[in-house]
Amino acid sequence: VVVNSGGGGARRSLAEAGLDVRVIERPDRLFPGGARNLGIASTSAPWVSFLADDCEAEPGWVEARLAAHRAGAEAVASAVTNPDGRNVAAWTSYVSLFNRRMPGISPARALLYGASYARDLFSRFGNFREDLRTGEDTEFHQRLADRVPIVWEPRVRTAHRHPTDFRSLLSDHFRRGARSAATWREFGGPGALAVAANAIRRAPAAARSAWEAAEPKQRKWIAAAALLLPVPVLAYAAGSLSGGWASGRPGPPSPLVREA
Repeated sequence: VVVNSGGGGARRSLAEAGLDVRVIERPDRLFPGGARNLGIASTSAPWVSFLADDCEAEPGWVEARLAAHRAGAEAVASAVTNPDGRNVAAWTSYVSLFNRRMPGISPARALLYGASYARDLFSRFGNFREDLRTGEDTEFHQRLADRVPIVWEPRVRTAHRHPTDFRSLLSDHFRRGARSAATWREFGGPGALAVAANAIRRAPAAARSAWEAAEPKQRKWIAAAALLLPVPVLAYAAGSLSGGWASGRPGPPSPLVREA
């Protein structure tokens, strides 16, 4: 099921590409939680997963999830890969944002996102919040904490498209910093200054995590990204301090919903 909001003609585009898939169109712009909830309501299988429109499911994405769920997992988190393996800007973005979701990260250190869920969880804990511009999965996972374990499954790999030039890299990180500060404000968490300081403080650890999780052939790219990492990290910090995520701006892209 594809959930599309805010126009753009997804139904027509998919049909022209020869893809026979059910499309739910909403003329008003939804935040991700609203799009996720529409997908949940329109499906009926025992497990449900989500794929954002800036991502691509790698081979085995469905099979590995199903295997984990059938083995008893109620929630299954996924790894993230970099599809632009010969682009230093993309590697810098990847190291900055997903160093703890690389397939080779230690399970004890993995960040548990990109999850699929047993449908029963939404009956027990409620659906995703629809008023958050980002962080709807973080908020949902807080409801699961200490009650439902989220299983790390690195065989479930999602390729995330990254900026491939440095101007786009900086603007992307600036926007992410602004969104992060706004989300933590809604959660009653740390203020913008703390978000900015944490981003800067975490940068060396991000480079180390990426180096340790990388395959040997990737390490020259990790090294190059580590040298450039301070620049987008500072852009992220500046975004968090800017208050630039003003109300009325479009929300993040709506996710696709994959039923298994």
